[in-house]
Amino acid sequence: MASAAPAVHFVLDPRATYWPDLDRLGEGDIDRLPERFVGGRNSWIAQTFVRLRPALAARGWRVTSGARFCPGRINIAHRDDANRFSSEAAASFLVVVRADRAPVHACDIAIAQNALDLRDNERHVCLWPQPGLVARHAGRGVRLECLAYQGRVERVPAWFMDPDFLRALRRRGVRFEVRSRGWHDYATVDAVLASREESSRVLSTKPATKLYNGWLAGAPVLAAPEPAYRALRRGPLDLLEVDRPIDVLQAIDRLQADPCLYRDMVRNGHERAKAFSVDAVRGRWLELIEHEIAPRFERAREGLASRTAWYLAALARQRMASRWHKSLVAMQRGREAIARGAAMPGLEPSFRR
Repeated sequence: MASAAPAVHFVLDPRATYWPDLDRLGEGDIDRLPERFVGGRNSWIAQTFVRLRPALAARGWRVTSGARFCPGRINIAHRDDANRFSSEAAASFLVVVRADRAPVHACDIAIAQNALDLRDNERHVCLWPQPGLVARHAGRGVRLECLAYQGRVERVPAWFMDPDFLRALRRRGVRFEVRSRGWHDYATVDAVLASREESSRVLSTKPATKLYNGWLAGAPVLAAPEPAYRALRRGPLDLLEVDRPIDVLQAIDRLQADPCLYRDMVRNGHERAKAFSVDAVRGRWLELIEHEIAPRFERAREGLASRTAWYLAALARQRMASRWHKSLVAMQRGREAIARGAAMPGLEPSFRR
């Protein structure tokens, strides 16, 4: 790294995110106010700024945040804030978080939420674990009385509310909680359900946060066959794969009948979770910044002010990619909704106990 450490600037557009106190926040505030760090810009940009600033400052970096891009510096931004023309952005070294969006073209490095099918300009960094995560109470032992889905409810499967499914759970002594708020609290969660109805194109970009949040929380995870979950799966204790309500009931029957399986999944989850802790994610960010972003910035620094033509062409491709992505997602959602309606997954009679 060059003797004069470069500056890094985190971009948060105030039209979408309001952080007047960001410069005064520390890591303790993330755990104290976890609901503020939910959503793309908040979790990826605001949280990363707060978590990385002390470590970068200790290395001699100047770390700032603001609404505008700062030319001549490394700028870290969410794709939603890097999808329109900015002369300041054109003269910046751009590190753009793709999130669950179309590919990023107008950037130097793109941050991808999973490691699947990375493009040449993409590098994978895990999303931070759930802010303020409260682990399951150890005193609950191997009981399985609460199954919880924690997340946005716009795309939950219709069978989440199916009366037969809910009655079958109650017969097993299990209540099902769909939590649209308080995602950090796993204190009384005995098993995690991670399932949603979404287009395959969007799912291919999603992170595996529900899986490793479950590991960190100490609760077995019942997860749909999403690409990011399958990519992290190393063995049968990582998760129980479910795709239909009958799969969920079978998984619960296994866990209730086999306390050793429950304990083994929790123990395995604690081991797997070490790679997804706050310290582990921070280490990945620092490694990327120090060993790739900073050296590439130094090589590109002198030419940043004269690359407007490149930036305009790349931004045009990026906007076209956005339109194409949205069109494909809409078509896939329509086709897949029709297919789900035709399939009408339900409970098999043998499981209506």
